Amino acid sequence: MTDQNSEMTVPSLEMAERLLQQGETFLQAQFEAAIAADQRAMTMAAFFASVAAAIGAGAIAYWDKSGDLPILIAGLVGSGLMAIGACICLWAARPVDFFYPGTHPECWYSVLNRPLNEVLWGEAQNYQDNIEKNGTFLTQNSKALIYGASLSAVAPMVGIAAWLFFTAIYPSSPAVAALDGSRSPLFLDAYQHSSP
Repeated sequence: MTDQNSEMTVPSLEMAERLLQQGETFLQAQFEAAIAADQRAMTMAAFFASVAAAIGAGAIAYWDKSGDLPILIAGLVGSGLMAIGACICLWAARPVDFFYPGTHPECWYSVLNRPLNEVLWGEAQNYQDNIEKNGTFLTQNSKALIYGASLSAVAPMVGIAAWLFFTAIYPSSPAVAALDGSRSPLFLDAYQHSSP
């Protein structure tokens, strides 16, 4: 309980029951939101991990056939960033100490002889503390999910930028050769005819 709450006057039984009901309702809503957020995070993590694996495998397969090093680097950079984003999304769905509505009956044993409005008021204050703690967890996990999804979303663009950069500094790549015509069928045909 916070100092501010402990200084407040104990409400009537009707008001204490209403406050407790509102606290339980809010905790239940937080719990449902947390489950939905975890499902969303797991779905996004699985999707991004699958796409990262496909990009990485495609880049390796293309490099194996063509020897195009810029494509390999770009594919590994893009898939690596997306895999990191998937891990962050997975982290957002990790188990945390979440507070649920309701209490164990044994928590009430020590206050069985106290007036019911005081006991319910104390429990409502406990609910408020739990709501605030749950809110902190939900905010942290939401931010992690946004960061992970954002990193995964920009990963293909970073991969394209890496491909452009390494193509510029590695001019013997198949992409550059295709652009200047040195590996085109006409160029090869002309080269074979001009050879002695």
